[in-house]
Order: sequence, then structure tokens, then C-alpha cells
Amino acid sequence: MEFFVSSRSQRLASMPKPGSRIPANCFALLAMGLFLTAAATAQTAPRSKANVPDAPVQNTPVLKANLANSQASFVDDADSTGLAGSLPAGDISLYTVVDLALRNSKKVQIAEVQEQIARGAWKETRDAYVPNLQLGSGLGYSYGFPLGQPTIFTVSSTSLLYSFSQHDYIRSTQAATKAATLSLKNIRQQVILDATLNYIDLTKTLGQIAALNQATADTDKLVGILGDRVNAGVATRIQLTRAQLTGAQIKLRALQMEDHADELRQHLSQETGLDPALIEPVPSSVPSLPDLNFPSLLRTSAKPPAVLSADATADSKMFAAKGDEKQNYRPTIQLASQYALFSTFNNYQQYYNAQNFQINNFGLGIQAVWPLFDRIRRDKSNESEAEAVRARQQAELARIQNDEGNLALWHSLRELEAQEQVAALQQQLAKDTLASAETQMNQGGAGANSAPVTPQQAEQQRIEERTSYVDLADAQFNVTKVKLDLLNAVGGLEDWAKEGGPANVSNNIASRPTH
Repeated sequence: MEFFVSSRSQRLASMPKPGSRIPANCFALLAMGLFLTAAATAQTAPRSKANVPDAPVQNTPVLKANLANSQASFVDDADSTGLAGSLPAGDISLYTVVDLALRNSKKVQIAEVQEQIARGAWKETRDAYVPNLQLGSGLGYSYGFPLGQPTIFTVSSTSLLYSFSQHDYIRSTQAATKAATLSLKNIRQQVILDATLNYIDLTKTLGQIAALNQATADTDKLVGILGDRVNAGVATRIQLTRAQLTGAQIKLRALQMEDHADELRQHLSQETGLDPALIEPVPSSVPSLPDLNFPSLLRTSAKPPAVLSADATADSKMFAAKGDEKQNYRPTIQLASQYALFSTFNNYQQYYNAQNFQINNFGLGIQAVWPLFDRIRRDKSNESEAEAVRARQQAELARIQNDEGNLALWHSLRELEAQEQVAALQQQLAKDTLASAETQMNQGGAGANSAPVTPQQAEQQRIEERTSYVDLADAQFNVTKVKLDLLNAVGGLEDWAKEGGPANVSNNIASRPTH
């Protein structure tokens, strides 16, 4: 059912004669229409924008040439691929790696575009109340009975005056924008976590490679000593073979570590845009992990961005379903106005009253559409309602999975810390045993109840000390990985990564610890 009220039906009788100006009451009608539209916009559009996240600030700081001393701030959408490729070789801090990863991450860039799309949809639903303005022309020649209007040009304007559903649609797109912003935040945190873990893993792997290379040299010395003892008849071939097997195993593990380091460099190169050969980590640039009470924080901290984004998506679907439901059996009112300038060189005067025909024509009115029966609208409403239920269940599932994952991380942390303590004691025992053996060799004697230490035993102690160091590094990294996951779960990862910024990074890189 459609209603249209307009002054156009009376224009032939009320409009001035050809060549006259537009009457003043037309301008009054136009002003009244614009006032009604503005009033409807102020009453129907949301007044508060506090729940809608602001658009990300576009800022692109420039990195200095020396990566050893310069740090760039974390940005949202700066493109530094060309800049990163031109940076000279040198030590690269964790802060710089994370910053470049955020700049160059395709996932972050896609999430930023998704946020812009959602924000554009939100503005589109709000602007439905803002009158549009269109200019058109239908100039042409006519012959015979008129088939249309002899329009030289037209100026028309339409806007939504009132709708029962539009406010829900605005709230739906507003929630969708919030979900997109939270999704962007979650992806940024995942990029930071991935870059941090790979950076720390590369630092750990390089230290392990150095320890294994030293163990390989010690193994070669041991094989040489045992070879001489076998030739002298004071050692067995089994002892020599066992030493050679140990050396081969250490070389294999070192080769695996080198391949792993190359893979980490390549992955960091893909994230940051740097040449893999330029990536040389600085262990001192990694901030110390805070000693937090994770169980308490996981119980009291706010939901992570991924769960909040799922909740906002469910809210968006719910508001959209409400809007589609209100489309049934409720009217929609629009305001429309149009001005048309007619031509005088067509043959319209031959078929219409030439005395009443005039070139200036104006119409203003409202259009109300009231759907009485529409199966498509009803089916759309049912579909939207089911989609809202699905989105709400997905949000609840995301919350449950997050809680279960955090609990599993906490349990894993306790076990890994126990393994780290065992590995640390084993490494300390190996160091103490090696120190005792070296002291006895340097003094040229042994204790009252112990045999003298041979060069063979000393080399074996050195090999055990180096391999125990490699095992300890793996145990420490496993603990660090879980702590970073938990730190990300409680929302403190990005702040922790920023602690290695310009004000906190030591300039004395040469004195950094090797372990």
C-alpha cells in the first residue's frame, strides 16, 4: 500500500504563467521539507557514539639508519616494505622486529580494510536520514502526442523520514564496526606474539648452535685421545666407536639447529621485509617477563579481543534480525522533493492548455510504504533470526574455548617450569663436575678416595656440559612460550613488547650476555 501527498497535482492551476519566476511559497515548502528531515535525523539517529571505536590514527614514523640504536613506534597501517629492504646490516632488536612485522603484516592490512568496510557500512545506515541531491537532464525532441515530460533538467532530493527498522540497522552496523576493530586488535596481538616467539627462538637457536659447535670440537679431541689409546692397547674399539657416535649425533643436532635458524630467519624476513642475512638478534633487547599471578588474572581480567569481537558480531546479527522483523507490517516514510525546468520548443502546447503550461515546476511530498503481505520479507526475517542465534552460539563457544585454552596453558606452565628446574640442576651439576675435573687436572692430583682425572674424562665432562646447556635452553624457551601466551591472554603482551623501546634498550650491545 503506497501513499503519496504532493502539491504537483495542483501545479497546472496554481503555477505562474510561462516565463514567470518560482513563487515564494515553493521556497517555503522546500525549507519546511528540509527542516522536517533534519528533525527526523536528530530524533532517530543514535546520539551517543561512545560504543563505536574510533578509526585508527594514520601515523608513519621513519626508522633511523642504524638498527642497533633506533626503534620505531608500533604503527597500525604504515607501509615500510621498501624502507625495511634498504636498511643496513646490523643487530636488530625485538622492538624493531615487532614494529616492522606490524607494518608489513598482510593479516593486519586485511583486518584494517575490513574495519574500514564495516565503518563505511555504519556511516551508510546513518546517512539514510541525510537528504541527497541529484541533478538530471532529459532534453530531447518530441513528435506527436507527448510520451513524457519536456524536461531540460531536474533537481531532486530524497531522504528517509522515519523507519521502525533503521535504528536497529544502525545499531547493527555499529556493533559490526566494533567487532571489526576488536578483530584488528586481536590480529595485531597475534602478529606481535608470532614475531616475538620467532625472535626469541632464533636467539635461543643461535646460542645452541654455538654450544654444539664447541661440543663438536670437544668430541673431536675425545676421538683423537681414544684413537691414540686404542693404538696403545689401553682402550677398546667400543669406546672409540661410542665417542664417534656421540660426535655424529652432536653434528646432526647442530645441522638441524642451523636449518631451524635459517627457517626462523626466513619467516622473520617474510614478516618484516628484511633480508634474512640482516637479521641478527640482540638478546638484551628482550624485556624480562613479569612475574604475574596468571590464575588470578585469568579469572578477573577482561575478555580477550577475539571473544569480545565474537560478542559484538552476535550483537550485530541480533540488531539486524530485529530490524528485519520490524520490516513486516510497519510503514516506512520518505521525504521527496523535485524541481523540473520544462522546455518550450517541444509540441506540448499543442496537446495541453497553452495558457496554463509553464516551465518552472516543483513538487514536495512524503511517500509512505506499508507492507501488508510480503513473503520475502518474512522469510528474510526468519533467516536473520537464525543467523543471530548461530552468531550467539559461536560467541559462547569462543568464550568456552578461550577459558579451556587458558586453563590448559596454566597447567602446562607448571609442568614446564618443573622440567626447566630439572634441566637447570642437570646443567649446574655438569658445570660443577667439569669445574672439579679441570681443577684436579690443573693441580695434577686427585682426592684421597678418588682416581686421578684423565684427559678423556675431562673431554667427556665438557661435552656433557655443552649438551646439558642445549637442553636447558630448550626447557627455558618452552616456559617462555607459554608465559607469552598467557601474557597475551591477559592483555599485557603489547605493553611488554614496548618495554624494549628507545627509552629501555641498552646501547651497549657489545656487552650483552651470550646466554
